[in-house]
Amino acid sequence: MMGFIINSVLLGVGLAMDAFSVSLANGLKEPKMKGSKRIRIAGVFAGFQYLMPMIGWVLVHTIVETFSSVRSYIPWIALALLLFIGVKMVIEGIRTWNDSEVPDEELGHGTLIIQGIATSIDALSVGFTIASYSLVSADHPDRHRYRDRFILVLGDVFYEY
Repeated sequence: MMGFIINSVLLGVGLAMDAFSVSLANGLKEPKMKGSKRIRIAGVFAGFQYLMPMIGWVLVHTIVETFSSVRSYIPWIALALLLFIGVKMVIEGIRTWNDSEVPDEELGHGTLIIQGIATSIDALSVGFTIASYSLVSADHPDRHRYRDRFILVLGDVFYEY
């Protein structure tokens, strides 16, 4: 059980690194950002980081129940998604290599949603690959106590800030 927890924490930290770097970039672009906007950004990223693995898990279970022959291709589907996104990012970076202009626009709702989706696509692929996990570990009897502790600590962090 302890190995599962350690693996899950390390996986979560690894998956959150892209959202962390985008958050840093947003903060550097708008240094005097209001606290409510910072909380909204964190909430959007956290929501997508939470939802995407669940969506991937549900999609795989739906597909596997319907098309059992697809099961062996699930890791390859995740690989194809990540390769597509990576290649698209490299091509876009090469095309805009010499563009020194950075648009001076404020971070809007649409841009924030796109950032949330873009930073959690890797979490969607993790949802594809963890489809063999059972929900028993997520149905731990103490899960409510852990959630409540997390909310209290999070509230204390924001109160101190």
